Amino acid sequence: MRISGGGARGVRLKVPSGTRPAAERVRQAVFGSLGRRVHGARVLDLFCGSGAYALEALSRGAVDATGVDRNSRAVSAARANARAAGFEDHLTLVRKDASAFAGSDARRRGPFDLVFCDPPYGDEAGLPPLLTRLRTALVPQATVVVERRWTDDPAPSPSGYVLEADRRYGDTQVLIYRARRGEGEG
Repeated sequence: MRISGGGARGVRLKVPSGTRPAAERVRQAVFGSLGRRVHGARVLDLFCGSGAYALEALSRGAVDATGVDRNSRAVSAARANARAAGFEDHLTLVRKDASAFAGSDARRRGPFDLVFCDPPYGDEAGLPPLLTRLRTALVPQATVVVERRWTDDPAPSPSGYVLEADRRYGDTQVLIYRARRGEGEG
């Protein structure tokens, strides 16, 4: 697995055991659809694993990123990957459960313009409340990208967000939300 675009394109990423990394082609498609939203963004990568989404964003012009994962092996791999890509000064890593981080920790470290949320497949049930809590740590009109196992079920509708895109890439579903202006800010 490697960074697929931007200044660090081609840098190989270590993948921690026990994680399911975001596929390179899915990341390419996601970043292609995000376009100019990445440049200058403050990024949050929840369930960061190898840090691939955060590092891809930094490679494509994001100003800084915070990666959150409760797995110590994932945090160590993300730290090594940031060093290999030359982004160790731009990526802050937090070893914590993403749901626990979504409240006051996120508000202290935010506000964020762009969020990637890629929980282990099968752990998506907690996403709507997590995203609702996270809303107060986002700038108005922030973009939130959720990756999950593809399903026919309707996309979740977390409070304070509008679904902009629902795309399928093999067995992966990517949902792109826009935070509603004025809701949850404060």
